Order: sequence, then C-alpha cells, then structure tokens
Amino acid sequence: MAILDIFIPGRAKANLSTKLAVVKGLAVSHGGKSGLLDERMALWEACCDGAADLVTQLFIGNWEKQINWGLKKRRRKLNQPRLTAIYWWMLLYQLVILRNRGLQGLDKDEEFDSLRGVAFDFMEALASSPDNVVQNPGPWESNWERQVSLEAALALYDRVMQVLGLRVDFEARIARVSLFTSASEKAYDVNIAEPIARRLGSD
Repeated sequence: MAILDIFIPGRAKANLSTKLAVVKGLAVSHGGKSGLLDERMALWEACCDGAADLVTQLFIGNWEKQINWGLKKRRRKLNQPRLTAIYWWMLLYQLVILRNRGLQGLDKDEEFDSLRGVAFDFMEALASSPDNVVQNPGPWESNWERQVSLEAALALYDRVMQVLGLRVDFEARIARVSLFTSASEKAYDVNIAEPIARRLGSD
C-alpha cells in the first residue's frame, strides 16, 4: 500500500475497491474464455459478484451488519497476493453455498463441478502469468468441497486470519462466522439463486 493511503481519508478504500474490481473482472473474463454457455456463464458471473461483495463488506464497508470480521482496520495488510487469495476463497465459498442450497431448475452437483473447474483454471492462469505476482494459495482446506456452509466459513475465517498474520479471536470467531454464514446464504438466495431461477423460467 502506498504511504499516502495512510494519510488521505478514503484513498485506501478507493484503491482497494479498484484492485478488487480488477480481480473480479479477470475472473468473469476467464469464465467467458472457458466457453461457458449462457445460463452457466450468468451463474459464474453472479458468483464472481457475490465473492466481490463479501470481500468489500469485510474490508471496505458492509451494508449487512452481520458480515463483519473486524478487518476494516487491517486493510493495509491486504496486498495484491492476499487480496487475490481471499477473493478466490470467497469465490469457492459461493460454490459451497451453491452445492448446499442448490438452484431451482439446475443440477447443483453438475453446476458445482463445472464452475469448480473454471475457478481452479482461473487461479492457475493467474499464478502462471508472467505479469502476475500471485501464487496459487490452494483452497482453505483439502476437503472444502464436502463442507457445509458453516463448516466452510469457519475454516475460511481461520485461513483469512492466517494469511493476514492475525491471531484468531476464538471468543469472537463463532459469533462472527455464524452471522456471516446466515447473511451470505441469504445473499446467495437473493442475488444468485432467485435471479437465475427467473432467468431459466423466462427461457
């Protein structure tokens, strides 16, 4: 982070928002390059948006008070590799919610398997790019794809704290993650599942 970001109010937030938008744009673009069909591409883009929303609320400003891990004062720790890793984890977390909650009119396991492949290809493309300083962080746990939403969020919380070099506050952890899980599942229903269902219904 530039030294001026520390002293100019709002500059750090604006810079972080810009960097996050770039990462999200790369993720969306990668979905298009992967040859996803219209419905699946719409789902991928919605998941990319959902991941960006979670990162925004955790580090920049939250419109859902339940999405708060006490990280806004720690945003100076969020360099490009860490931002990219956390965004990618939040993208995988959207897929965990997808697999657990499903989508009306679609086979959730089939959609999960397809988008999981795109997500991993996206990270591999970033990590192998000569213009990028990002390393592949891997999922938060090896069994991530078999986890329920709360289990995934607990492990994700721990990894985020670890990558930022922060001590895990075990007293706050359960409450923070429980609220986060409820809010993120609701956001998935409203911003992903319901619009995709309406889209399928209109076809």
